[in-house]
Amino acid sequence: MSKSTLIGSNKVTEAQVIQVPAVPFTNSFHPVHHRNVIDAIRSGVVATGLEIVKTDYVLANNGQRMFGVWDLSGGNDELCWSIGIRNSMDKSMALGITAGTRVFVCENLSFSGDFVEFRKHTKGLVYDELEFMAYRAMKKMVANLTQFQSWHEGLKNFSLTEWDAKILLVEIMTDNIIPPSKFARFNDLFGNVYDRTLWGFHETVTDVLRDSNLLTLPKKNRMLNGVLNTYINASYIEQPSPLAEFYERRHLLSHN
Repeated sequence: MSKSTLIGSNKVTEAQVIQVPAVPFTNSFHPVHHRNVIDAIRSGVVATGLEIVKTDYVLANNGQRMFGVWDLSGGNDELCWSIGIRNSMDKSMALGITAGTRVFVCENLSFSGDFVEFRKHTKGLVYDELEFMAYRAMKKMVANLTQFQSWHEGLKNFSLTEWDAKILLVEIMTDNIIPPSKFARFNDLFGNVYDRTLWGFHETVTDVLRDSNLLTLPKKNRMLNGVLNTYINASYIEQPSPLAEFYERRHLLSHN
């Protein structure tokens, strides 16, 4: 099972998450403590018939923001299902979970990027209500995990030419999914570790993203997935992107 860890000095244990001081309630703001979130989602996972295999957490803003990753028992021989859990006690974001996968052999973690937000911090929330909301969110998450796993595995069906890989690399760097300073690492991994498919490209990027802040990872994954989906859609209709046309023109000029 996965032994990978979260990157950053803000990695903490579950006990440390639980020990974060509670934020006092106001008439309009009823922050849900990380402890209650963890307990409620754990109950929701169990109620859907899954098991939690591994947990990791990071904290930010003096413990007011929490992001956790739980590896679950679902998946297949190549990867496990994972969920990302976020919560804040400083009004910065709504409580939510997102679908993900972690590949066993390379330990890469990726998310669909879309959060299921199931509770805003408003007055009147009781634990029973939070637990029921977490259960409903996990029911939806099982469908999302199944869909994301299918999408992830489907990337193996798309071979990449050298030109296609260069086009995609420029696009993800332009979108700041990975910085230009990571080009050498990307080039080494894509050329020597992963295969020349869209799946290999995706795994190379998620491998490079191991060094990124986990709190920003779902957003970067969402952007990465969007770039790959655009490529897939264009390949079905055989419509080159402007960047692809630029590379093609440059290629022709270099051979004239």
